[in-house]
Amino acid sequence: MSEKTKEEKLKEIEELLKTYDGKMEIAPYVLKYLTIEELDSILLNLLKHQSNVIEENSQWLQQFKKPLE
Repeated sequence: MSEKTKEEKLKEIEELLKTYDGKMEIAPYVLKYLTIEELDSILLNLLKHQSNVIEENSQWLQQFKKPLE
C-alpha cells in the first residue's frame, strides 16, 4: 500500500475522533510507525465504538418514549 493510502486512513481516523473530542489531530510522523493493517484496525475499532454509542443512546432514549394518545 502507498503512503497516500496511509495518509487517507489517518484522515478518516482523525475525522472520527473529532466527533468525540471536538478537534483532534494526529501528527503525520505517526504514519511511519503504523502499518496499513494497524490503521485499518484503529478505524474499525472507532467505527464499532461509534455504532455502540449510537445503540446505547437509542436504548437510553427509549425509556422516555411515551405512547401517543
